Amino acid sequence: MASQAMISLEMMRRVSTQSVRGAVADLSARQFALLLSIFMREGPHSVRDLAEELDLPKPAVSRALDVLEGNGFVCRKKDQQDRRDVSVHRTVKGALFLYDYGSSLASFAQETAECLSWIHALHRPAPISPQPI
Repeated sequence: MASQAMISLEMMRRVSTQSVRGAVADLSARQFALLLSIFMREGPHSVRDLAEELDLPKPAVSRALDVLEGNGFVCRKKDQQDRRDVSVHRTVKGALFLYDYGSSLASFAQETAECLSWIHALHRPAPISPQPI
């Protein structure tokens, strides 16, 4: 029987492959984790809170937000009272991107569980024992 870890990894491989082929956005793991944090928790979000949640330096979060904002997945707004304060907000485009990604994930999860023969790592040949010299 396949382990849940192997099934999960195969599912992620298939979704990731589809995602990069679709070229809606080619996000790094950091950018994707940040996008999920923004969409899966009530906002608005501060850069400081996002950095703490992901245990990343604020400049790294800001660079990732630059990419997400460039793709139209999030938007940043300056506080009218304190112009130094910036909040991060969800966008419809980001929501649609994640909805499509989640739909693919659910579909591949079902397919992968139903057809474990697709997981090539489960079908490795037995290791070869070293031959005496």
